[in-house]
Amino acid sequence: MINLKTSMLKLKLKPDYDGAATALERASVCYRNAGDAKKAAKALRDAAGNYEQLGNLFHAAKAREGAAMLLRDAGDSAGAFPLFEKAIDQYAESGSLDTAAMSVEKAAKVVVLQEPEKIASLFQLYEKGLALVQQSDRSKLAGEFLSQITRLNLRLERYSEATKAIRDEIEKYVEVREPGRVGQLAIALVLVQLAMGDSVAAAKYYQWIFTDDARACRQLIGGWESGDDEQFQNVLKDGVLRSMDNEYLRLMKKLHAPGATGETEGAVDGGEEDDLK
Repeated sequence: MINLKTSMLKLKLKPDYDGAATALERASVCYRNAGDAKKAAKALRDAAGNYEQLGNLFHAAKAREGAAMLLRDAGDSAGAFPLFEKAIDQYAESGSLDTAAMSVEKAAKVVVLQEPEKIASLFQLYEKGLALVQQSDRSKLAGEFLSQITRLNLRLERYSEATKAIRDEIEKYVEVREPGRVGQLAIALVLVQLAMGDSVAAAKYYQWIFTDDARACRQLIGGWESGDDEQFQNVLKDGVLRSMDNEYLRLMKKLHAPGATGETEGAVDGGEEDDLK
């Protein structure tokens, strides 16, 4: 780049990193308009390098994130993911914690949509996002990251870890005074405890809630302890329960009263997903 050359005649004693970064960003737009995502992404990566020379970590992160999104849209998740990770770190270093947290969601979608077999790798990413928003005292956003961690644990049937994440999530929503969400999470705890076969522990999580959510919890535990699977399956059709997130609907498909099967079933019935949202 001509911007990086020094010339005594022009009295330019230092490379023009700012000018080079701007030129590279413009070049990226041209490549993108021409349909060449890889060259467009490379131009933005090079622009990020120039911003780093200037100590401008925010714009370096923004350029890297732009490159990552170009590669993501081109289907190159392997190239996009490390760029997202670097952008997240640089946003955080520049003090833009909320922007870093939003980039975590974008990076996670790369894995969920393009590399679902690597779903377990998301734990570290969501935990990084959680740490970022906790530094900025964003309780609601922290709750959303905890919710993502819970969903991952449920997919992998890591019920003890899911229980901890749900309890932490409840604390965050209590802080921001969202009783409706707290009630749903109480139901979530009951469902997870029943999946672990522990109705005694399940009963501890709804006693302080005096809403339809508590009614649903009581019916769930009563149906499960009765050993009558037909009754229990009818309870699972309750409208309050059917309004739960998809990961909990999938969990409900696995649940059966112990008297019917001897233990809580571990397989989804027939893999039917028609009633998921």
